Amino acid sequence: MDETLDVYGAKAVAQSMEDELAGYVPAGSVSAVEQLDKGILLNCGADGVYQWTGHNYLPLSRPVDVQQLVQEIAQTYANRAPFAARVEMTQDGVPRARVVGPAGSSYSLTLSVDRSRIEIFSFSPCFRLPDDMSRRGLY
Repeated sequence: MDETLDVYGAKAVAQSMEDELAGYVPAGSVSAVEQLDKGILLNCGADGVYQWTGHNYLPLSRPVDVQQLVQEIAQTYANRAPFAARVEMTQDGVPRARVVGPAGSSYSLTLSVDRSRIEIFSFSPCFRLPDDMSRRGLY
């Protein structure tokens, strides 16, 4: 858990990482960037400790080499402390870059099932939610 973060700081960290991963996708292949403004909280296992979850969608205007893209991301973050990274395969047989960061954070980038967009999913570092904020709220 990151004691220095609140829900808004955790969201900022996650969205910044979404933007960073989106930067690996060739700009000429992307027709838009659709970063969701609000996310939900997931429990990190300890009472009162949560992570903010978000999504960033990049509709494609032309195909990208997803294998090359995820390999580049995995290689970059595997050698960039405090991150770890690996390439996984989705159930649809599409490669996915998984980047794991500090305090339980995790990020992934893959091609959508219908092959029309790149999907980036983020799970912020874990943080303590104050008692006066709802775990069911959208932030």
